[in-house]
Amino acid sequence: MGLEWRGAELPFSARDTVLWERAEQEIEAHRCGDVIMRVVDANGQPLRGVPVRYNQRVHAFHFGAQYPYDSETYDLLQQAGINAATLWLGWKYVEPEAGIYNWEYLDRVWHPALLHKRGLRLTAHALNWFKPGWNVLPQYLLDTPVTELPDLVYKHVGQIARHWAPYIETFELVNEPFWTDADALALGLEDMVRICHATAVAVRDVVPDARLEINFAEASRKLSYRLSPLDFLEQLERANMPYDSIGLQAFENGYSVTDPPTFYRTKTFTGILQTLQQYAKAGKSIDISALAMPSVPPCSKPPSRFELRYGLWDETAQARYLDAAYTLFFAHRAVEGITWWCPVDGRLSFIQGGGLLREDLSPKPSYTALKQWMQRHTSSGQVYSDAEGQAVIRGYGGDYEITVGAGTLGRPMTHHIDPRVATEVTVVLDRNR
Repeated sequence: MGLEWRGAELPFSARDTVLWERAEQEIEAHRCGDVIMRVVDANGQPLRGVPVRYNQRVHAFHFGAQYPYDSETYDLLQQAGINAATLWLGWKYVEPEAGIYNWEYLDRVWHPALLHKRGLRLTAHALNWFKPGWNVLPQYLLDTPVTELPDLVYKHVGQIARHWAPYIETFELVNEPFWTDADALALGLEDMVRICHATAVAVRDVVPDARLEINFAEASRKLSYRLSPLDFLEQLERANMPYDSIGLQAFENGYSVTDPPTFYRTKTFTGILQTLQQYAKAGKSIDISALAMPSVPPCSKPPSRFELRYGLWDETAQARYLDAAYTLFFAHRAVEGITWWCPVDGRLSFIQGGGLLREDLSPKPSYTALKQWMQRHTSSGQVYSDAEGQAVIRGYGGDYEITVGAGTLGRPMTHHIDPRVATEVTVVLDRNR
């Protein structure tokens, strides 16, 4: 039997330990639901001892990855349990010149149609990201008067929605609004609200049931915002802005591949979860939109304020941190998804050694840790009907294949289990054997 990677082997703080000890109990309470199968004969009489087999096929929770399309990579990611993907759609990348769209290139690099065909739920990221440099903003956008930006945004996002409407489930209204490192246009509060509104209308004119998200830089980054995220969310509430979820990047305790590297704020899990709770007060779902941890030491000396909360980063520490992060975030009722950012080491990396797979696609311990974690948190099994013909299936929220009865008389069916909900289903069998 291979080594099992568990977050409990990290040097937790005392408060972390308290959170860890109650995490599985909270997961059981917040992530599981019930289906009560009532098995009867043709006369409506209960049948006792009927086997009911169940196998979870899809999680309701989003376990995502951000990476361009590559069949071998996504085969491995899906084998580990990934069921969602994030598309990076910076403005200049999509529409480098006004009215000229890179559809052929984008379809080849990201291939939303094939990702969707694989059963992955897709998020359109960085539709409106006003970061200078990084080849994100075309000159014509920078030259557009602020008063005309909402109309330009509506046309741009509307084209994306129409081109990929069948495939994308979630659209970001804005990425990192008012973060000082992504503030090229120096927009005012009302200007940003109008841009978010134009994006929301553009998407829902095409996809009325699309999910809309506001995404912020890493969870604890507050001092570097010109307007705090919580104040911006309050303003959106006052403006009756339609959106469904808040994206929070969780790069705390890590460092980037950039030169020089960015050393992100260091926080215990307790501190990160306290921040999540502040955002949850907005009454929206929380999406851990970007998570990654190093598996190598930094390439330059960290600043004195950078504390190694969980020891030196190597592949073992990365695997243990992944297990802890997925457990503690999954236990938080408001969280609806976790996306691992850049799951393959190499030229597309963002966090140093942040991949689950090495550059040659060989799995790291963190990949195995994710696979083990998913196996522990995916439901399957068999129960039997009691004297009243009832068999209760309790499992994690998602889609299930269920077979009621044995042998050739087994009745196959599909069913969705909602977390914190119990549903009843009556199944009629001619007889049981």
